[in-house]
Amino acid sequence: MTSTTANRSVRSKSAHSKKAGKPPAISDELKVIGRRVPLLDALEKVTGSFKYAVDISLPGMLVGKILRSPHPRARMLGIDVSKAAALPGVMAVLTPDDVPQEEWGERSFNHRGRVLSDEPRFVGDEIAAVAAVNEHVAEAALALIEIKWEVLPHVFGIMEATKPGAPQVAPYGNVRSSVVEDGDLDKGFKAADLIVEHETTMGHQSHAPLGRNGCVATWEGNKMTMWTGSQTPFQIRDELARILKVPQNWVRLVGMPTGASNGLWWACNFHFIAAFLSRKARRPVKIELTQEEAMATVKRRETPISWGRLGVKRDGTFTAIHFKHYFDNGAHGYKAYPFESVSDLWGRHRPAIRFEFYGVNTNTPNAGCMRGVGDLTMTFCTEPLIDKAAAELGMDPLEIRRKNHIIAGDPIHSQKNIYKRFNVPFPGEYLTSGGMDQCMEKGAAAFGWKEKWRGFGKPTAVDGNKIRAVGMACACHICGGRHLGGPSVIIKVNHDGSINLLTGAGRMGQGVETTQAQIAAEELGVPVESITGTHGDSDVCPWNPSSVGSVNSHQTGMATKAAARDAKEQILLLAGRELGVPAGELDIKEGWIHVKAERDKRIAFSEMTRKLHPEWLTPPYIVGRAASNLPVGQIAKMFMAHFVEIEVDTETGVTTLVKIVAVHDSGRIINPSICENQVSGGALIGSGFALTEELVWDAKTGRVLNPNFADYKILNALDAPQMDISFADVVDPVGPFGIKSIGEGATCPTPAAIGQAMYNAIGVRLNAPFTPERVLDAIRERRTERSRQ
Repeated sequence: MTSTTANRSVRSKSAHSKKAGKPPAISDELKVIGRRVPLLDALEKVTGSFKYAVDISLPGMLVGKILRSPHPRARMLGIDVSKAAALPGVMAVLTPDDVPQEEWGERSFNHRGRVLSDEPRFVGDEIAAVAAVNEHVAEAALALIEIKWEVLPHVFGIMEATKPGAPQVAPYGNVRSSVVEDGDLDKGFKAADLIVEHETTMGHQSHAPLGRNGCVATWEGNKMTMWTGSQTPFQIRDELARILKVPQNWVRLVGMPTGASNGLWWACNFHFIAAFLSRKARRPVKIELTQEEAMATVKRRETPISWGRLGVKRDGTFTAIHFKHYFDNGAHGYKAYPFESVSDLWGRHRPAIRFEFYGVNTNTPNAGCMRGVGDLTMTFCTEPLIDKAAAELGMDPLEIRRKNHIIAGDPIHSQKNIYKRFNVPFPGEYLTSGGMDQCMEKGAAAFGWKEKWRGFGKPTAVDGNKIRAVGMACACHICGGRHLGGPSVIIKVNHDGSINLLTGAGRMGQGVETTQAQIAAEELGVPVESITGTHGDSDVCPWNPSSVGSVNSHQTGMATKAAARDAKEQILLLAGRELGVPAGELDIKEGWIHVKAERDKRIAFSEMTRKLHPEWLTPPYIVGRAASNLPVGQIAKMFMAHFVEIEVDTETGVTTLVKIVAVHDSGRIINPSICENQVSGGALIGSGFALTEELVWDAKTGRVLNPNFADYKILNALDAPQMDISFADVVDPVGPFGIKSIGEGATCPTPAAIGQAMYNAIGVRLNAPFTPERVLDAIRERRTERSRQ
């Protein structure tokens, strides 16, 4: 349960009401931003009329099914599909020979390999596909495909894959590396009074969004249309056009909503397979992934193994930070840099830093971006290192963090690798705003940190076999970035004053439909109810880098605000002629166009738009267009501090979440209800990564053993503790109306905070997840060590 305020319906009254009497006074305060505006798609959701990709059905539609590799690494020596093709009801069969054998995907973010491969690299890799009149025929056809294999040596372990002579997972080698560094590392460690080290890892994590996904592809002449749930509609459109060898305007991608994504539903192989099946069969084809396929074959988070070293002065000032961070890219991932912000976070006193990153390929399910990309795993690795230093120095964990976190104006180094990736000179970047102090102070007060903190390795309370302990952690995360490209937005003002908002953003339950409408309404000075949106339709909406990297509220919001301003300036120019004053002397507030110096001299927004479009003319739209343009040299980051209390049962090893206090600096809060839900959901997901979640595969075959919600243990509402969520009072100077971002960062501090609490409860630092078995093993080992002493 959360302690957040219940949603309150906010409805702006029509400014051009026909009710007699003097209109209400106009205020300069923000009218829409910061309000608990209900989700604009709430009615569709609660009535069950909300449509997902799996709900799409077209006349003559076929069912597509995918044949997957039974081997972790193999070479196809021959394939016979004659029996499958001859089966009544089968309309198309695809093999690797039927599709281009080039690898697709942007290598830095979502590299995936071939559409169908004759040299699969993990159990579950796509090797063939069929389209048939129903699911039963399609499944029967897959069973008739005969393949002769040469099974090849494979490697599953991260460190094993880095050794000389290890089986080569990919033709480009198993390891790619990158470095973020600043200052003289040797000099920094020599200046330290204390040096601490720490090594840690986490389990293999699944995105595990609720609700299955799929796609429908159909061709009409040379043009293909696809419906799919995705957070990256334009990435799918662009990659489909490239692999299909057609112009981009021959591919229409209709981005449907997903119940969630967490980074999973980007461009995926099943999109390409459906497109090729449909083109071959000349009929619509629908592919709906099973839960097992979604969890075992699409993507997972890159698993980390990290070693860190920290140099500290006696007063707690950091002098040097050195990390070696290995992360598992799985079979096809190509990352050399995890897109983290942690290398920036502790730079107040300009310590020398060297963060070495090694992306490693293994013959395991593909890995890639996931909610909190880079920073969730890096935070879990860095925070215990800081705790060790604080413990040695006798400092409170809050005290040492207050002393070292970055503030507005401090230099940012983490983006250097991105500029290098695109061969662009690094201009030097500086933080636009930072509220970490507020996050820690507000969080500590709400949590009762002073009263509960007993010291490192000391529980808060012990009651028989129940031990309570507290912990805290800090994190930061990106708010989009120049490397993602600038989102574009179009705003169309209709002659009745209603407004259409068009963005290419992906819809995955994060509330982008509502928040972007709020930004547009605030800039235009109109009620939010007058705005409807279309999102993610590549034939209708302008290009967008997609809903990744926490880009929407900050970066897409910039474009929405600018497009609204463009439309507003056009309206004011014409309204100035009507009112007989220069456009610069006019403004729009609460649905009224008014003279700034004479607020009683005004005209209703909708009345003005009607005057602009006489009935006897075809009404031209007023169209506002803009793309976001992040200023060079300035970068925004969100900050958060999470405080947790847990209870550990020393007889069963079960850990119960008691309380979470989360305070976030996300700039001006655009919609408290949406932001509170983002934080509560993110904190619960992060708690699951700490306590229960881990994909497991067979050590001999590489087959995922728990690709379902019965065996992959996510936390649910019954596991949720009391939550206290609040926000720092920060207004970012660059973001739209001072807004930053929120969604991804909400996951990042919680696993590390629970890790600190676990150490304080049982006296052992554990690798995640802290399953009952691991907790009990640690307690037994601890008792054995004590008995030997």
